[in-house]
Amino acid sequence: MKIIDKIHKLICKIVSIFFASRTVRHVLSLNRTEKKEFLRKIIEENKKQNFHENTNLLQHTKSKFKLVQSYNQLPCTIETRKKRADLFERNGFRDKSILLMGDDDHVSVELAARNFKYVTVLDCDMRLLEELKVLTQDAKYQVTFFHVDLYDGLPKFLQHIFDVVCFDPPQNYEDLNVFLKCALKATKYENSNFYMMVNCNSLGNKNIEKIFEVLKKSGFINSKRMDFFNCYPLNKGQSLLLKVMSYFTHSFKERKEGIHCRYYYTDCLEFKADILQKSNHDIFEEHQVISPVVSHINLPEIPLAVYKQYGMQNRKNP
Repeated sequence: MKIIDKIHKLICKIVSIFFASRTVRHVLSLNRTEKKEFLRKIIEENKKQNFHENTNLLQHTKSKFKLVQSYNQLPCTIETRKKRADLFERNGFRDKSILLMGDDDHVSVELAARNFKYVTVLDCDMRLLEELKVLTQDAKYQVTFFHVDLYDGLPKFLQHIFDVVCFDPPQNYEDLNVFLKCALKATKYENSNFYMMVNCNSLGNKNIEKIFEVLKKSGFINSKRMDFFNCYPLNKGQSLLLKVMSYFTHSFKERKEGIHCRYYYTDCLEFKADILQKSNHDIFEEHQVISPVVSHINLPEIPLAVYKQYGMQNRKNP
């Protein structure tokens, strides 16, 4: 290892002590080459973004409810929300059972407005669920909401009944793995799809390879990757952090030209069920009984508050 790489690793290790966020610590733990590639692509995408045309878009993206940092909430732009709904429409999912694991992006609102029939939302933020319930109350097809903390696992009655699962997890391997396990348990064994919104460069090559290998053994193949599909407005602190990190990865000349990170980007990875292979991997540590295949979850007589029993909000650091 070169001396400059050793110094870089030591500095990042010291700096990470001052951050509770697992995502920040994860990015700081990347080697110098991976970190530079991650920041370079984020900065390039920001340069392409026309800030003046998107000022109004940015303002309307902000939700009325207060974001909870410990829940890793980072809402995407309205344009991104529409792109996800467009993707589902193109793939013919209007009549499919769709599960959104976390929805601070308000994708359920867009799907409800487009008359998607079977949409279910899981989230650990009760206030967000109440807001989404109000925003979708006039929809032709009602959205089903469950107050669930995925860190406590996926409830049995939600396992293996969904055609499509979509999740936008915290951008670090540890938390992503929690969402991934739940996604695999939620999808039907046959003809299912799931969409993972993640910045592949932020995870690092080894982690991406590990994820793809596990999914292959689990019967899913990566059918499509849409780079920089999702856009998220950053607050001043998050923008400043990325700019400071660029001092360790970019030359003085590059920084002099101007480095501005007002947006964060993730890729959209599409996975399709192949032939499910039996695996002893820890993702399938529990022997599950296949749930009856149903078109949608219909429990209208049970109030939303009852779903608290499936896990109180997890207060782990993001």
